[in-house]
Amino acid sequence: MALDTDSVHVRLQKARGQIAAVDRMILAGESAESILVQINAAKAALHKVALMVAEDAVSSKAVDGESAEELCTVIRRFSSLL
Repeated sequence: MALDTDSVHVRLQKARGQIAAVDRMILAGESAESILVQINAAKAALHKVALMVAEDAVSSKAVDGESAEELCTVIRRFSSLL
């Protein structure tokens, strides 16, 4: 399975917009609660991109015929990064 770069791009654009919104909110003196909600939205968007990249890496290893042990190693490596 190839990484869906279009979907990744859309999610990264969304995160960029959310980060820009955080910057504007801070400059405007918005409430901490509102800022934190926006920060969490940006984190969620980036986390989804990370999951998509990790899923692609694991599935490409499976297609390449890696052993179950090797796949578990890859999954553990990526899990520690997420």
